[in-house]
Amino acid sequence: MAEGDAGFSNDQILEVGAVLLRDFIYERVHRNADTEVSRHDLGGSELSDPTHKKLAQCLQQIGDELDSNVELQKMLADSSLQPTQEVFSKVAREIFSDGKFNWGRVVALFYFACRLVIKALMTKIPDIIRTIINWTLDYLQEHVINWIREQGGWEGIRSYFGTPTWQTIGVFLAGVLTTVLVMRKM
Repeated sequence: MAEGDAGFSNDQILEVGAVLLRDFIYERVHRNADTEVSRHDLGGSELSDPTHKKLAQCLQQIGDELDSNVELQKMLADSSLQPTQEVFSKVAREIFSDGKFNWGRVVALFYFACRLVIKALMTKIPDIIRTIINWTLDYLQEHVINWIREQGGWEGIRSYFGTPTWQTIGVFLAGVLTTVLVMRKM
């Protein structure tokens, strides 16, 4: 594969994204869910690369910001939000509906995927966990990967810190709220 503008191929960016996504989900499930999942269940293993560990810590900090938003948590707990590809696709499209990209929105996508995994675990349909991860990676590959490469790869996540978190949360809330409303009408 040809090298991108920032020296990373799409395959490399997607590979690191997969590692980070699986770690993000694993850590959040262990912090926030009354259920267990192994790294193997998610198709991953323990992070060994020090750079990946630092990036994973950044992702977790942004996830913590999203965890602390009470309104967001109420919407995510809505029973009409089911771990289906239709729900995932609608929220993913809504997060990036204005065509603008930033790290907060990328983490919001990870966060939503994680919440669908938790819902799947709680409703006893763990077989769909890897499928949710694949939906997320497919979306990254089809819609977000070029932007990530332009940011210098996943290392660019560090630039997120210092930006207003309300932008991230606002976009994510809008996506989730839209999906909840749409799902209620179905």
